[in-house]
Amino acid sequence: MKTDNYNEYDKLKLYVKKKKSNEIIKNYEFFQWKLIERAENIIYDDIEDLTFVRKHKIENKDELQLLQVYMEERLNEAGKLERNKYSKTTSFGLCFGIIGALLILLGTLCCINVFNFMPMAGGITCISMGVILIIGLVFLPKIIKREKTDYSLNIKEINEQVEEICNKAKLLVGGDKEDGQ
Repeated sequence: MKTDNYNEYDKLKLYVKKKKSNEIIKNYEFFQWKLIERAENIIYDDIEDLTFVRKHKIENKDELQLLQVYMEERLNEAGKLERNKYSKTTSFGLCFGIIGALLILLGTLCCINVFNFMPMAGGITCISMGVILIIGLVFLPKIIKREKTDYSLNIKEINEQVEEICNKAKLLVGGDKEDGQ
């Protein structure tokens, strides 16, 4: 099949994570896209280049394209969620860890009279506050657990929305929800 004629065929090239490629291929088939090429990305090891084609003149094309945009938005949102899965934990850990370490260092330097601007009591106070901040890091597992739960719920909701969009597309192209086509 010659697919270079843009009056007869539309072409779509995607760059996707390898672990997501089968899911992406399946989703795009609902919009009448057919995979014609699947190749390793020459720059990134975890990326695949997918090339799809479909007939240029199809029924309900405008509606299909709109649904496809909605699906892509949801998939992009899922990607952002995955990239930022542990952002709160990372921020909390870095802030408390760095500030705690700096307070302990400052307090220690004050206690051994390297700085004359703060008395020994100030140094001990800084060390105490730094230790409290470092001890606060024991809450990281709770924060991680909460972030995992939130992530799972959000991803589940997004996947349900993508499935609903794909089912609408399936109906537009004449497929039946029950027959899996």
